[in-house]
Amino acid sequence: MVKWEYRVHVVDNDGDGFDQFSLDFLNELGDEGWELLHVNKLQDVAAPDADVGGELVRTKRVVLWFKRPKPDA
Repeated sequence: MVKWEYRVHVVDNDGDGFDQFSLDFLNELGDEGWELLHVNKLQDVAAPDADVGGELVRTKRVVLWFKRPKPDA
């Protein structure tokens, strides 16, 4: 029976204390055997946008959920 270990990583698009999104980071995790399971949106940010005549809402912070098979103990 396969046993799993999990990892959670917070990514921030503004760089105010959390890691920013990086393909290099994701590739490193993949090389270590981690598989991305799910992405949860934690926080949106609304800002005035003259081009759309209102507010533009974008995702600011997300959580990445990973899993990989647990090494045999």
